Amino acid sequence: MEYEMKMGEYIKIREKKRLFGTFGYRGIANKDLSPGVALDLGAALATYLGKGKTVVVAQDTRTSSEMFVHALTAGLISHGCSVKTVGITPTPTLSFTIPYLKADAGIMISASHNPPEWNGIKLWNADGSAFSPEQDLVIEDIYFGKKFLPASWEEIGNVEQIEKISDRYIEAIISRTNQEIVRQAGFKVVLDCCGGAACYVTPNLCEKLGFDVVSFNCTPDGFFKERPAEPRPENIGKLKELVKMHNADFGVAHDTDADRTVFVDERGNFISGDRTFALTCYYLLRDNPGSKIVANVVTSSVILDVAEKVKAEVLWSPIGEPYITEIMKDTGAEVGGEENGGTIIRDWVWAREGPYLVPLIAELMANTGKTLSELSKEFPEYAQLKINVYFPKAEYDKKKFEVLKLIEKKVSEYNYDKIVTIDGVKIFFGKEWLAIRPSGTEPLFRVFTEAETEERAKELNDKGVDIVKASFEEVG
Repeated sequence: MEYEMKMGEYIKIREKKRLFGTFGYRGIANKDLSPGVALDLGAALATYLGKGKTVVVAQDTRTSSEMFVHALTAGLISHGCSVKTVGITPTPTLSFTIPYLKADAGIMISASHNPPEWNGIKLWNADGSAFSPEQDLVIEDIYFGKKFLPASWEEIGNVEQIEKISDRYIEAIISRTNQEIVRQAGFKVVLDCCGGAACYVTPNLCEKLGFDVVSFNCTPDGFFKERPAEPRPENIGKLKELVKMHNADFGVAHDTDADRTVFVDERGNFISGDRTFALTCYYLLRDNPGSKIVANVVTSSVILDVAEKVKAEVLWSPIGEPYITEIMKDTGAEVGGEENGGTIIRDWVWAREGPYLVPLIAELMANTGKTLSELSKEFPEYAQLKINVYFPKAEYDKKKFEVLKLIEKKVSEYNYDKIVTIDGVKIFFGKEWLAIRPSGTEPLFRVFTEAETEERAKELNDKGVDIVKASFEEVG
């Protein structure tokens, strides 16, 4: 398929990158990611955009984020771009804000689900979409080549602080929500904002829509003392307890920049990110047969079950938000998402949503009259396993692509039903699958499996690990 060929080209581009990963640059603050790096990245972006352009800069609550705001701003204005700062703001709010303010680009300062000592820089286009892989290479060329074009004293940009932009974002979400049915349902919700950027958005949004809100971990905290930043099942035990304690209808957990959202049902059970993605697709596309859904290659087969029910087509994407966005734009797909709790809605903003998913799932519950656990049970459940196979960094960096080619050859000998090779390799046995891909940030191969039973998932995972180890040994 044409989009698969294009994604194959993007993977080749990703292999050429020297700074950016699948989306933006991340590192430990004042070690890998310094103010000097941020300054030069601001200068590179300004050089790329040209003098006289405007860039929106947003941040999460990490202790280092304010430092990078100033460094990036200096790089931008000294090279002729003006800056509009919006303070502590979720990533999807930034995606909304860039076109709202008619800006030319945006920068999000956040390391998303990484620990508090990390931070990151992500670049955004005028329409609120992530920079593409080709754009990343251009920025890297300017950055490493020091091809900066400083402004003369009369061309230096200015800085403006924009207040209450989150209010505009909340108003826009409310205008898209069936307020009457949500208010009548009288939902009680427990919110865990991870001490991150959603603290200023999701509780306010829910209160304005008439939810009975129980807030936990919704005070900004750059150290994330209450729990690790990634909203995984083992990290949100307190949320599960509070949902049951307060007899809430559901619970919600964000990561630090709120582009990941996971749910807990009324019984305190974790709803995985890909199931939330699937339920969102079901609700949005149920009356629109022929729609397209973009999902990354390690998304659960529950997305296939939903697609069958709503008569939609699933298009597989490499891992990383920019790839999903590119496929959505190329194919006209209505919804895209990842297994980690990120969902992109075409007619809303070009970013993985967090806060908006709360009223959206509530609206689905209110429309159907079903609890979240009942809705989840309407689709099959699968057992999943993910194992990381580590190698010495020097060997890994030298051999990983050759190893991947050998892995593809080895798995092709299996009696599979379908193979997808746009990011690593994934083979399907019906709706069960095994996926293997090299990490772009760590010296390891990730082995993902999904099956109808835990025993089968482990069997597939063991095969995958054996293939990875054998392939690494065979490559000299």
